[in-house]
Amino acid sequence: MSLYGIHKALWLLQNDLEFRERLRTRPEGALAHLPLSETERQALLRRDMAALYRMGTHTFLMSRLPRFNALGGLTRAEYQQSLSQVLQDPDGGVRA
Repeated sequence: MSLYGIHKALWLLQNDLEFRERLRTRPEGALAHLPLSETERQALLRRDMAALYRMGTHTFLMSRLPRFNALGGLTRAEYQQSLSQVLQDPDGGVRA
């Protein structure tokens, strides 16, 4: 996992209107040609903000997802609820 693919997708969401519309209406197709691991791709498609956060995704870039209703219409409330899982279980069930 490099995070480059996730950050690239989030940068495109902010800066490329065509990509933004594809990510909103056809997320699988929009992500198909980006350099993402299967874990990264699935976290995006499942709208799993907690997993993306734990991978090290930049939170400012992640905040663009609900702003543009990406990934099939992610709302601010859904985004916040998913991200709040990090507060409830900071290490994602992984114990040292």
